[in-house]
Amino acid sequence: MSDSNPYELAYQRERKARLKAEKLLEDKSRELYLQNRRLEESYQQLQKQQAHMLTQDKLATLGTLSAGIAHEVNNPLAFVKSNFESLQQYHQAYDSVIERVVQLKPQLPESLLKEIEQILREMDIEFIQEDLPELMQDTAEGLTRVKDIIQNLRNFSRTQASDRVKSDVVDGLHSTLKLLSSELKNSVTLDLNLAPVGPIICNPNELNQVFLNIILNAKQATEAITHPVIQITSNQDSESVFITVRDNGCGMSEETRNQIFVPFFTTKAVGKGTGMGLAIAYSIIQEHGGDIMVESEPGKGSLFTIKLPKKERNQGA
Repeated sequence: MSDSNPYELAYQRERKARLKAEKLLEDKSRELYLQNRRLEESYQQLQKQQAHMLTQDKLATLGTLSAGIAHEVNNPLAFVKSNFESLQQYHQAYDSVIERVVQLKPQLPESLLKEIEQILREMDIEFIQEDLPELMQDTAEGLTRVKDIIQNLRNFSRTQASDRVKSDVVDGLHSTLKLLSSELKNSVTLDLNLAPVGPIICNPNELNQVFLNIILNAKQATEAITHPVIQITSNQDSESVFITVRDNGCGMSEETRNQIFVPFFTTKAVGKGTGMGLAIAYSIIQEHGGDIMVESEPGKGSLFTIKLPKKERNQGA
């Protein structure tokens, strides 16, 4: 065909236009796909932020509630504890009297001796003497447990950043592990990789409480494991210090993982935990401007990562 053939020219124009349209459609499709991906990522991020905000709001509300509960319970607890201390003194006096009566029995007249022995039998004094020390001990332990729960509530509701000093968190970890030595000895293998991270501005006692709670939870998660191992590491980057605690224990479902920092939530048996340990740990780390991240799957153990800023919030360069 001739170059001037109008059909050939029309075909070439149509082909060129079609290729251009296909290129434009391909570019637009790619652009729409990328925009859709970005929207999906933004939506997922918004969902995570919403869940985080809801958790923060719930923790703040429960913190206020906890402060009120702690104050109300602390007042009657104070006089119960005071009365119990007086009762312990009375018990010592009573115990001394009974012991002295028993010692004097051989010296008493027959008639008086029979009367005293009858009273001792009717009142079952021998059983009371055996049972009373254990009852007193159980009561003392119960009062101590209530006191600890109240203190945990008060710690959870605390919002001020008091008693902040320069402190080495790795030294704090070593101190906590010494404190837990009897609890961990012969029950779990510790794998430590604690690199120096230098001092940061913090409340060392509060951070040690966080370490203690998380390590104890890791130990409890490995109780049914044949060869339990807890790995603890420390490292840093230019802005943050990281402490990780990994165990090879039972792990957690996603549902449990999403609730572990909610106050009073616990998977432990009744009497084995208050559900406040990790909630308080989370609150302390948040007050330090840091975060706690958790990775876990059922049967695959758990990894807790504590992130702490090297510079205190609102602190200048």
